[in-house]
Amino acid sequence: MKRYLVAALIFCTTKLFAQDPFFTQAFNAPLTLNPATAGTGNLDLRFTANFKRQWVNVPSTMQYAAVGVDRYIKELHGGVGLLLTNSKEGYLNKNSLHAIYSYALCLPSARLHLGLQAGIANRGVNYNKLYFSDQIDNTSIIPNSTSGVDVALNNNKYFADFAAGFLLYLHDGWMIGGGAQHINQPDESLTSNTYSRLPIRWFTYARYKIDIDEDGESYFLPSAILYRQAQSNSLSVGCEYKNERIAIGAWYRGNVNFKNSDAFAVTLTLDLFNGKTNETDHRTRVGVSYDATTGKLGFSRSAGSGEGAFVWEKLTPNGIRSEDRCDADYTMKGTPCPQKF
Repeated sequence: MKRYLVAALIFCTTKLFAQDPFFTQAFNAPLTLNPATAGTGNLDLRFTANFKRQWVNVPSTMQYAAVGVDRYIKELHGGVGLLLTNSKEGYLNKNSLHAIYSYALCLPSARLHLGLQAGIANRGVNYNKLYFSDQIDNTSIIPNSTSGVDVALNNNKYFADFAAGFLLYLHDGWMIGGGAQHINQPDESLTSNTYSRLPIRWFTYARYKIDIDEDGESYFLPSAILYRQAQSNSLSVGCEYKNERIAIGAWYRGNVNFKNSDAFAVTLTLDLFNGKTNETDHRTRVGVSYDATTGKLGFSRSAGSGEGAFVWEKLTPNGIRSEDRCDADYTMKGTPCPQKF
């Protein structure tokens, strides 16, 4: 009976969390958004860190974290990166480590990045957060009790995970990306007699820059991000106002047909450097966001979700700034790079 209880818990959780989590501040978490973003920082070395606390009032403590580092390397005509992620969903833990390579191709009035990602993930159950029938009497949980339940055969399971994507900067206004995560659809099952494949997550997004002054120092960034995984889909649409110091955004997230609403979100990003001075050799950016839940769970029961982001960039010795890379790359020497935003 105890074994069946564990199997039932794992089975139910697999079905419940079949869709990947994602960050509201997606553009402040570039490597988690798209492997093609490796090496696309304004300066050649970049470090990012993101943390999300999902549904603050829900006692299961759902939280997600990602740390990434990437660098543009002229000799490789692109960027390389490492991405470490962690997710905690109640008693389920998942960790992953990915290596990323992105090839940059300079084209007339455009720049195309093609990215590949390969890594290994680990998934398991934290039995310290579970109580079973032999740990409970007719009053409550027996203090300091230990259960005799057998641990799942494949607990702390390791599996390979692959992804690919593209990123296109077009003229001085468009940024378009897309690709797929979990291309190999790895088996996440923790039991030996159940196959639970992780569905491919397809993604695409677009941003457009609308200047509101002659110098292009203040502008709007309307954006849309679409995810689809198995039978689930999610569409985020929003707009940010940005100048040389601050970016303020408002977002709506739901499904494609707008029948099922998920959340309204606000984002705030601060650039801790002078955006007018392009010669700075380091940049620091911090961001926060808050999601007000509008779905079936409701705002009063969930209290929404909070998120933080940190981005640090540095120009290393002999490093090349983003706007100079097309001219420095022999594949299209003399071709101007589209502006980054």
